[in-house]
Amino acid sequence: MILEKLTLLNYKNIAETSLGLSPKFNCLIGHNGAGKTNVLDAVYYLSFCHSAQNPIDAQVIRHGEEFMMLEGVYQTNNEQLLISCGMKRGQKKHFKRNKKEYKRLSEHIGLIPIVLVSPADTYLIIG
Repeated sequence: MILEKLTLLNYKNIAETSLGLSPKFNCLIGHNGAGKTNVLDAVYYLSFCHSAQNPIDAQVIRHGEEFMMLEGVYQTNNEQLLISCGMKRGQKKHFKRNKKEYKRLSEHIGLIPIVLVSPADTYLIIG
């Protein structure tokens, strides 16, 4: 499964962006605080229905905004898969696959395989 396009709106420190991604290799470059890690967290969010860094969902909504939206276009064997998530402050999040909302988020978990490796994982290996 390949992530072809990622769109973020009011996600953490990112007001709005849309990224076209290469099927082979992608590199995020920018100054500290530019949002590189937040882009990776958005990819994680689309896979696991929660942030890898923030245990409280409302914390992923950009400061001063009322909602956030994420959208990923994935290419599987012979089909395109559109995964989207939207959340308003104070309300529950809504996940959709090909514009059809899930009844339970557990239906989505495992659909998009992903592994996150962070610098903190070295403590696990060393310890």
